[in-house]
Amino acid sequence: MNKPSIIITGANGFIGESLVSYFFAKGWLVKALVHYMPINKVIGVDYVLYNLEEKPNEKIFESVNYLVHGAYLKFDKNKNSDAINIQGTKTLVDLCRKNNIKPLFLSSFSAHKDAESHYGKTKLESEKLFDVSKDVILKTGFVIGKKGLSGELVNRIRNATFFPLVGSGVQPIQTIHIDDLCLIIEKVFVENIVGLYCVAEAEAISMKTFYQEISDQLNKKTKFISFSTSLLYFICKMFESIGIKLPVSSENVLGLKHLTKFDTTKDLNKLGVTLKYYKESLRAVLK
Repeated sequence: MNKPSIIITGANGFIGESLVSYFFAKGWLVKALVHYMPINKVIGVDYVLYNLEEKPNEKIFESVNYLVHGAYLKFDKNKNSDAINIQGTKTLVDLCRKNNIKPLFLSSFSAHKDAESHYGKTKLESEKLFDVSKDVILKTGFVIGKKGLSGELVNRIRNATFFPLVGSGVQPIQTIHIDDLCLIIEKVFVENIVGLYCVAEAEAISMKTFYQEISDQLNKKTKFISFSTSLLYFICKMFESIGIKLPVSSENVLGLKHLTKFDTTKDLNKLGVTLKYYKESLRAVLK
């Protein structure tokens, strides 16, 4: 029996890197599309240099069963990133159609009609390029793991005495552990599931509650200080205009401003999965 084969874009990132390790450990043939060669490669994985601005070599897509598209060019890296992300995604979809590959697009809870961030608006626009009658779109909540945004957040709280709360931290957050996300992606491929699914815990907690739980599990006494969204956005834009990077970007602030709760119960039931509770996910990261 032939091994299933998969392409993973954005394989330098936290989610992409995790998927590479997960599917390789499962015995799949893995092609990792990266914008730079990682120092620590998974031996046996085929790493290919790739960026969204250029059409990839079509030979990469030959004899491949599945593709997970997680690559994303940030606005602060390229002011034309919106168009590049959308066109790059369209190119991948076209190559999947040509080579009979089933694509899965990693979207986000930031992608909704009220989104103001480039990230949220671009993800939402990119969703329209997929056909949910034969493709898969996963809108993910906040992904918890040792790296990525959650890893950065843990490190900042670990090293901070004071920590900012955008808009008093009342925004809803729904989480999913990286292991659960990997399992869901494997499941939709193996079981030939199609459609758009929102994947995260059904219960939403406030951002402040989430931050406080991290602080508690770190056995820290962190003082959380509220900032108005408009003030913090102004501060970020001011520093960005003179080339100074803050721990929080104006894009981050816009994303936090419009965090929205999604009803995930129906989709999780359809997928037949039970997710880790956010406290359990954090314990797995912090142990």
